[in-house]
Amino acid sequence: MIFDTNIFIYADRGVLTAKELIMNTHDRAISAVTYMEYIPFCRNKKELFAFEKLLDALEFKIYDIDAVISFQARQMVKRFALSHSIEMADALIAATAIFYNELLCTSNTKHFLQCDGLMLEIYSPLKVN
Repeated sequence: MIFDTNIFIYADRGVLTAKELIMNTHDRAISAVTYMEYIPFCRNKKELFAFEKLLDALEFKIYDIDAVISFQARQMVKRFALSHSIEMADALIAATAIFYNELLCTSNTKHFLQCDGLMLEIYSPLKVN
């Protein structure tokens, strides 16, 4: 499963269900875009080190962006930027999930529901387990 950036932000803010979701998922992955999006949320190098340590300890795969993913993301932005406000980062994350045939876990339905071929796991921080 590929985790969207917002899952890490919820976990960082202390949302227990987000932390449990990350911890209880096998075959964890993120897009390189998620890595880059999350770094500005780190307040210092210690938090960045903790984030990288988490990724390493939980054996996250980090999927890089290639020409195929870039092309598919451009098509998504062209098709959905004006109608659904999809931006570059979300399009790249969606295209990565589609390319690797991975489930994308996100709480951001607005930017992802219309993406053809994208398998979604919708996370709600209000969901009771």
